[in-house]
Amino acid sequence: MKVAIYRIHYGLDFLEQSINSIIDDVDHVFVFHSSRPWSKRTEVTYLGETFPLPQLEEDVKQFIQDKFSSKVIYINRQFDTSHNQWHTLYNLVRTTFGKPTQCLMMDPDMVFAPGDAAKLFNYACEFVNLTQIELWKGMDYRVPQRDRIGPSLWNIPPPPTGKGTEVDGNIQKHPHIQCYNFGFCNSPKIMFYKHLVAIMGSADIGDSIPSERWFIDKWTNWEPHTQDLEISANHMNAIKQIEQYDAPLDIKEYMKL
Repeated sequence: MKVAIYRIHYGLDFLEQSINSIIDDVDHVFVFHSSRPWSKRTEVTYLGETFPLPQLEEDVKQFIQDKFSSKVIYINRQFDTSHNQWHTLYNLVRTTFGKPTQCLMMDPDMVFAPGDAAKLFNYACEFVNLTQIELWKGMDYRVPQRDRIGPSLWNIPPPPTGKGTEVDGNIQKHPHIQCYNFGFCNSPKIMFYKHLVAIMGSADIGDSIPSERWFIDKWTNWEPHTQDLEISANHMNAIKQIEQYDAPLDIKEYMKL
């Protein structure tokens, strides 16, 4: 049984394109939805004001029922940490639906170019991790290439994972295939919510603390000459400047952005 596992808390902007980019290459897609952030906190302090985290008006279950066949299975599951989440989700699938022969771990803003998922599933390996092309506010700009792992394909049962789809300290990159990451292309509403969640809970899960002004100064008011765009307050120069990008025709046509 070939499966894809998604985890999602916020943002349906690219979930349909993401699932459709892999659905023909798997037997089942399992979407694990956490209606609460991966944090025990309920309030956020932003630019000197403390207030309850706003609620997202997203019906993930209904979205999946409306957009997909029964091949895509919605599961509500709450977590208060991202650590070892993927290993836990894999075990939930295995114990409830049977042991997968191959398991692709995905986030809802990750999209494959046409044909790449099929090639990935035919790649001979125990596991393989993919780097990403991180697009910026559309298809015409991107973050300079960096070793940020996106999806991982497991042909063996995965050991405990870190905060991402990979095992900390054990990375095996695919030599050719990358995925497209649309995490910086979400709607302003989702980007602001995502920013608030990061401010509220990053310390709880061991992530770097975000710059509170990132959403306004670096994303909302971004211009091509804007510099120091990494969200982390202590590492903003890790993304020095956004690059122009000439996206291949196949992904342009697929996304229709």
